[in-house]
Amino acid sequence: MKIDLVQYIAGRTPAAFFPRAVELLEAAYFAAFQHSETFDEPERRHSLGYLRHHRCNEALRNAGSECGLVAVAPHTTPKGARFSLVAAEDIRFGRISVPLDNKQPRPSKHRKTIAALNSRLEPLNADLFSEDSEAAPSDGLGCLLLTVNPHKRDSQSVPASVLVGVPYTNLRGWHLLEPVSQIMAAYHPTENIEVPDQAFAKLKKQLGDSEK
Repeated sequence: MKIDLVQYIAGRTPAAFFPRAVELLEAAYFAAFQHSETFDEPERRHSLGYLRHHRCNEALRNAGSECGLVAVAPHTTPKGARFSLVAAEDIRFGRISVPLDNKQPRPSKHRKTIAALNSRLEPLNADLFSEDSEAAPSDGLGCLLLTVNPHKRDSQSVPASVLVGVPYTNLRGWHLLEPVSQIMAAYHPTENIEVPDQAFAKLKKQLGDSEK
């Protein structure tokens, strides 16, 4: 099913979306790191996570809108915080940052709403992508772009990696969890695709050295 899901995502999402999302998410981490360094040490760690969250939400929307997709920031219910959502045909993309050693998404109402689109992939519907099925979930597909936070001893200016996930409806695991390069490769199946050097990746070692 993994191959089918990758092809399903690639077949409905503009090829430019994923590399642009990686570029903007990397830029968001860099900007958040720079801003957090303006705080005194007691506030610095907490502010970094907060700044990453909001800058990455903005990055996801900008990547979507630049690629001609619908990108919105609806309110949660009850009304309070807002979250980013990008629509590519019947696929809905959200985002989350996760620790390096635990890539299970934190439960939240809006992530559960995105994940609910994947109910057709679960045990009672496990033959969705079998040879006898039409391989087209009519109710859509819920995906999350994951930025993996770096180890605390590494530079905090870029994510350790960027992944694409199709979560279980209960958010306790993944139907698909792959590096974004695997999705990008589906657009060029005869080529070996690597994530290009992102805008700020070259600064990682330099900044890491400065943090020591």
